[in-house]
Amino acid sequence: MTSQHHRSSIRRLLLVAFPLALSLVMLFPQTSMAHAILLRSDPAQDSTINAAPSQVRMWFTESLNPAFTTASVLAGGTLRVDTNHSHVSSTDQTELDVPLQAGLKTAVYVVIWRTRSAADGHVLSGSFLFTLALPGDPVPTFGSVHLDPKLLQGGSVPGQLDGPTLFTLVMTTLAELGVVFWMGAQLWRNFVHQPETEQQEQTTIRKREEQRFERYFSLPVLGMMFLANAGILLGQAYSVTNGQWDRVFDPAVLTQLVSSGEFGTYWLMRQGVIILAMVVAAYTLWSRHRSDVINQALHWINLLLGLALLIAMTLSGHAGAVPGSISIYSLLGDWLHLLAASLWVGGMMYIAAIYLPVLKQNAKVEQTRSLLATLPRYSPLAYTGVAIMALSGPLNASVHFTSLDQLVTTDYGLSLTAKVLFVAAMLLTSGIHVWRFRPQLAKDYRQYQPMSESSTATAQEVKQLEGKIVRQTNRLTSVLRWEPMLGIAVLVCTGLMSVFAGTLVPTSPNQVPLLQQITSPSSVIPPFNTTVKTTDGKFQVKLTISPNRLGLNTFTVTVMDPNGQVNTNVGVSLYIGVFGMDLGVQTLNLQPDGQGNFVAHTGIAEGGRWAIRVQIRTPDNTLHEINIQEFIRV
Repeated sequence: MTSQHHRSSIRRLLLVAFPLALSLVMLFPQTSMAHAILLRSDPAQDSTINAAPSQVRMWFTESLNPAFTTASVLAGGTLRVDTNHSHVSSTDQTELDVPLQAGLKTAVYVVIWRTRSAADGHVLSGSFLFTLALPGDPVPTFGSVHLDPKLLQGGSVPGQLDGPTLFTLVMTTLAELGVVFWMGAQLWRNFVHQPETEQQEQTTIRKREEQRFERYFSLPVLGMMFLANAGILLGQAYSVTNGQWDRVFDPAVLTQLVSSGEFGTYWLMRQGVIILAMVVAAYTLWSRHRSDVINQALHWINLLLGLALLIAMTLSGHAGAVPGSISIYSLLGDWLHLLAASLWVGGMMYIAAIYLPVLKQNAKVEQTRSLLATLPRYSPLAYTGVAIMALSGPLNASVHFTSLDQLVTTDYGLSLTAKVLFVAAMLLTSGIHVWRFRPQLAKDYRQYQPMSESSTATAQEVKQLEGKIVRQTNRLTSVLRWEPMLGIAVLVCTGLMSVFAGTLVPTSPNQVPLLQQITSPSSVIPPFNTTVKTTDGKFQVKLTISPNRLGLNTFTVTVMDPNGQVNTNVGVSLYIGVFGMDLGVQTLNLQPDGQGNFVAHTGIAEGGRWAIRVQIRTPDNTLHEINIQEFIRV
């Protein structure tokens, strides 16, 4: 018996130590760049060339899915001049090539691209300009471009809490809830249950637990996960077809989604693992008179299937899209996050849905005895989940945020803030029942046990102490029953962050619908103007963005010394991005306009709140920077 108990203790110790050791890798610096983001192009963005190119070449941060990646080139923003045969290069899956028609004329050309990542399946769109000025022709100006802003939309261009976005959120959350609960159940059954050391009373409770889970939860939860993953695929189909509902259920589209790119591979892996788990669950439900050896083998098979499902979900998410040597850290970080949620939130869900309803069938004193014997065995799992979240959470926040005020001024930050508050509430609730309710109950039960067997204690004394224990047991079980609701709220916040945190732009009385901004922009949003000093006070920077709305925009920077004199003997770069959206940072190298200003043009396709970092480089190679903290709403 001692040897069996020793082996069980080692097994639980390894469960705690292994993920905690892995979580230490989260201390390594890492940069997550999900989605296929444009790195460079030929012709280069905002460049002026003197010979007509035969094609436009673009390079992205991730491998592209050829079936759903397209691009077009428009002269002056209106006349299409590509051959309608854009394609991913056969030698470099990160390269998108757009053949052009012969005989291009002097004009400003707009390149509009739309990509689907082969790694995480996400769709993005963007645009940039280049100018062709043939010898002898005057250089065309930006004002000659007339582009319908709607042409820039598509892919990850959200803006509103619409039906498709809400559908994707619900499906993603259901899939994660399902895997967290199901995996939490397997961890509980393998590492909390101790058949080799338990007494007959505990054996009866354990068997009723297993029957309840197998009969009412195992197959339904797996079925829900299967349908939720199918819903995620339909959401992908809606995205790649640019909102054409008549094509969402097109077998050809769905077949291409699952047969091309890494997302399809890992999506099939997820569904395959779920189907295998459903087969095992069906066998477990309908088979009778299994031996203890077979039962133990089934538990371990389910645990391995759960780990495989966590891996498949990680590989088909944002972490699977991280390039280079840091990908292992990103993948491991996401996997540990799901494992931590399974250990903590999944375990609490199992307690509320399986353990407590079964325990309710016993007398109150028996409930107390079981709780005091079982919960201490679950605590190491919960502590491990909490520790992993504590290690990975601050690091993930430091990757995404540059200042603390972004927690309350950005959409992603607000979602993260809500998640942190729910986690804090869950920690507080857990702390109350672990450090206050349980110790007090254990103390009174230790006093009650010998008293109930003693002949010297009066019946009234025993009854009073028993009543006290019953009240404390009811209080503890009540907390355990409602605590998982906080865990579910945490997972919903995670879904908000991953699906559309960056699209939930807070509304205000002065905010105007997007359609009105496009149709009558001049009466809605004026050009953006601001004048700020660099952090070292050496320069004053005037920034103008016109027309400051969806579509093509001109970024103009004027650099002045402390006396207000214009300085053109510098280099100017802008780094722009949308708060709350993992779309990367776009770099603009501004060019002198001959009038004391520096100018660049780019297309803005995403509605949201933009932030800009201005970088001034002087001839001695010294950098002077300023972050524009006002939010540019487009």
